Amino acid sequence: MYDFRNCLKAAALVVTALACSATAQTWSSPMLVANGGGQAVSTNGVGTSAVIFTPLSGGLQASVNTGSGWSAPTTLTSVSAPANVVVAPNGDVLAVWSFRTTNTYTPVEAQAAFFHGGHWGNTLTISTNVYGNVSSLGLPSIAFDGYSQATVVWEQITNPSPMSCALEVATGSAASGFGSAKTISTASTCFGWNKLAVTSGGQAVAVEGVPGILSGAVVAIGRDSTGTWGAPVTIGAAGVYRQRQPNVGLGNDGTAVVVWLINGGVRYSVRSGGTWSAAAALPGVAGTAGGASGVAVDGSGNAVATFQQVAISPGTYATYRPVGGSWQTKVQLNSSTQIVATPAGTFVAGGITVSTRLAGTSTWNQHTFPDVAKVNAAAGLAIAMVGPQVSVSTASVP
Repeated sequence: MYDFRNCLKAAALVVTALACSATAQTWSSPMLVANGGGQAVSTNGVGTSAVIFTPLSGGLQASVNTGSGWSAPTTLTSVSAPANVVVAPNGDVLAVWSFRTTNTYTPVEAQAAFFHGGHWGNTLTISTNVYGNVSSLGLPSIAFDGYSQATVVWEQITNPSPMSCALEVATGSAASGFGSAKTISTASTCFGWNKLAVTSGGQAVAVEGVPGILSGAVVAIGRDSTGTWGAPVTIGAAGVYRQRQPNVGLGNDGTAVVVWLINGGVRYSVRSGGTWSAAAALPGVAGTAGGASGVAVDGSGNAVATFQQVAISPGTYATYRPVGGSWQTKVQLNSSTQIVATPAGTFVAGGITVSTRLAGTSTWNQHTFPDVAKVNAAAGLAIAMVGPQVSVSTASVP
């Protein structure tokens, strides 16, 4: 067994740090949690992890590990639906899902449930009037802050004909449920895509865009640490062909990075000092970019953007941006574009091969699983949910 104390006694401090970090790349053998199709995985890094999945019989189930092993799966709904799950610092868990209630694209219903004190609570209906289209079921975005307060963001239909929408937000906890919804954006017509990032101190950035291969504006809305949402800011003006699928990362220092696709390319914008930069092409894309991109930001504001390249030297690439600096030379990964970060600066990319850039290093370590893995990470732990069933592997990280 590896003895961390021996590592700390190494002669040189720099060598010690590198030697200790290297041990973090030992992933555990995947442990089967359930039969089904995994949708999302989350951990708080200090004792609680959760998975949400579609069992073979349909519907949605979740399992939680509070330190004594994975619980028997709990059925959250009998409806098969897209879903997400997040774990709070205090060990509470929030799951969210959305589904169509008619044979048409709208409206969509969104529901949620909290896990607290060893069991799942009652199903909470977020909205019965969520916007959906051919490419989207309007899944709300969710996140916890450092006080274990949850934020949920979704797109609400405000008028059915002509169709108009607003971006709504609600906050709450497992103990209190969600408070009243608040409109934070009516920036355009209906989008169909939203993403959310929240810091430990409660700052947040929500982004709106379009899914699939549609074309639309990219809009960002920020919340300060007092809970006040600012005015929507269009960071990607409408009129760009196939401008779509924005993702957002946010550091505790307030640095936010949004990355999105355009036809054959990738663009980004950075918020620094409260001001968004003009949309620009992500450096390093050679030839044509593919249909996915991602971004993650650590607690200090350092960022990693991921993208697919399809025409020249095809594959998935990652590029690192130190806070206040410029994007560095891209690195090819054998991973997917899903990317997460810990506050200390470890970045983890999912895929059949999971790639990890440990805090304080500039190299990517790779571990190949039997099937595609979806990842999550928090201070102390990275977790991978490995297919084709629902299996889980973990690794220690800064």
